[in-house]
Amino acid sequence: MRAFNAILTVIILQICQNSLCANPIQGLFDPKCFVAQSECPNENVTFWLYTNATANTPVQLNPLSLQKSDFPVRRPVKILIHGYTGHRDFAPNTFIRPVLLQHEDVYVISPDYGPLVREPCYTSAVQNLPLAARCLAQLINNLVDQGIVQNEDLHVIGFSLGAQVAGQTANYVTRKLQRITGLDPAKPLFITAGNERKLSKDDADFVDVIHTDVLGRGMMHPMGHVDFYPNFGYIQPGCEVEAEPGSCNHERAPRFYAESINPKQEFWSSRCTNWLYFVLNICGVQSNDARMGYHIDESLTGIYFLKTSNSTPFALGRMKDKLPEQQPNWRANYNLDMLNEEACDQLLMCRFLRYGAEYGMDVDVPPDFS
Repeated sequence: MRAFNAILTVIILQICQNSLCANPIQGLFDPKCFVAQSECPNENVTFWLYTNATANTPVQLNPLSLQKSDFPVRRPVKILIHGYTGHRDFAPNTFIRPVLLQHEDVYVISPDYGPLVREPCYTSAVQNLPLAARCLAQLINNLVDQGIVQNEDLHVIGFSLGAQVAGQTANYVTRKLQRITGLDPAKPLFITAGNERKLSKDDADFVDVIHTDVLGRGMMHPMGHVDFYPNFGYIQPGCEVEAEPGSCNHERAPRFYAESINPKQEFWSSRCTNWLYFVLNICGVQSNDARMGYHIDESLTGIYFLKTSNSTPFALGRMKDKLPEQQPNWRANYNLDMLNEEACDQLLMCRFLRYGAEYGMDVDVPPDFS
């Protein structure tokens, strides 16, 4: 196990040296980096309430002095959690919050724990996540215990490190959360972490996850009841021409999710037992088995793959609704992109995809070599 962890560390550092993800070593000795030891409520963790009426003038919530007047009528409550280097006006909030307020009659709560996750302090940021999770759980528990919000109306949406905060929040709430959505959950320092430290399907009645940067910042291994891999979760179309392709790939998850809130934008996907079956053409690509995103069917389980456009609107709708000449030949593109030598140099999973028979065909989910 020690040798395995050492290999994983080398792989992560190699990826980070190529600017694909947060470097867990950088900032270890930076005086600006700190691990907070205090309890909740905490000055480094604040909560902001947005409605259609207060979209530009949010109300700061005091977890110890909540006002029923701030929640005058019953509505769904969406909690949007930012990630590393973020704040309440950072992804996923900048993408998702405006669309939610435009299309849905909801309350949106944006936690801000930015002082705990500053650059270049990635390692201390990870160590600070339990504090952010405890403070969020304190807010949720008080809202529900005081009858201000119904537990079944809560939906927690976390991006990157925020997805791991969402998972850790489940450790501290008094009632199990109804739904958690993980948007490309952060990978560095979480590959070998136990489920109590990262998002898993045990954290809510329904957990859906979107993976868009499995080579860099995001987790490859399935984490929820249902996991979606747009464009194989590898390189998102259009990102290869960006100055920072990894950042672009990573942020596609909240961008896709924001677009999916509009009921006219449909991200239909195809289910497959595992990655190997998909690459070997054993699974269909035009079956329209599930719709990814905000309007998901919460009875779904399994792994799903889909193609997107390279620019907004990203959603391609139902594949069966398109004429044959309009349907993208994305399976062939994956074979070329995922199985060439350059890709194999970056992604150990390529060995599984190319030589999957050596591992056996009866596995449900391949190991997370990312």
